[in-house]
Amino acid sequence: MLSSSPYRWRSIATVALLALGWLTFSGCNSVAFFTQTPVPPEKLVKYTLDLELRGEPSFDADGYDVTLGFDLRAQGEFAYNTVVQEIVQETVYTRVDSTEVRERLTLVEAFQIARVGADKDGIVRYRMKAFQRDRHYERGYLSLGPGIARAEVCRVVRYYAAFVRDADWTSLGFAHLPKNHYGSILTVIPRNFNERHQRGYIIDGEVAADDRSKGQFYSMRYSWWREQSAGRPQADFTFRNGKRPPDETAWVAATINNSNKSAGAGE
Repeated sequence: MLSSSPYRWRSIATVALLALGWLTFSGCNSVAFFTQTPVPPEKLVKYTLDLELRGEPSFDADGYDVTLGFDLRAQGEFAYNTVVQEIVQETVYTRVDSTEVRERLTLVEAFQIARVGADKDGIVRYRMKAFQRDRHYERGYLSLGPGIARAEVCRVVRYYAAFVRDADWTSLGFAHLPKNHYGSILTVIPRNFNERHQRGYIIDGEVAADDRSKGQFYSMRYSWWREQSAGRPQADFTFRNGKRPPDETAWVAATINNSNKSAGAGE
């Protein structure tokens, strides 16, 4: 005869809950208790970081547009929480009298990466947060006055894995940072660059650790000129994945190559 004792049923329920809890704990242990931290780069698990081109780059006589993503695959849980980018750009405007005007900017920015799963071989995959993207675009070259005969944009970007703290993140995990880890690249941008972001967020945060020595590059070269025979401005654009422009300007080359490790530098 089965007992109807309330104590017995409570005991069975308790055992069942404990068993469920143990299974949940044991199944998630390697992920739930892993904390991302600013370890030295030599302490990182082996990993690869790849750039993704999301759609084909587009351009016309008014500007260009490129959308990118990142795919990080690690042989275990990965300690760093972001991909940092160092953007160095110089635009050279040539007047009809052959004189030049140069506009320069440098920007350190970060994209948080989220764990999206692991395969049967233990490779753990990380990507930017859902709906986040890295978009590079410039518009407005058709509005250049008749005194400008030509414009050349040279943008070089270094990207690498890093640990960033105290940044003013958007809900999608993007932030402008004051500087890179060593202060060799500072954020110096005009008010109309990423203007919407600058209106809502401050330049803040610290790159506490990075693997910059394994940084990779990509670049953009946009050329705009007035051609009398065509009756309207012309343009050309080249995106290079993994490469810097063979004709990058001297200032861009010197700036992106800077590896100064002096302390106390700020953006």
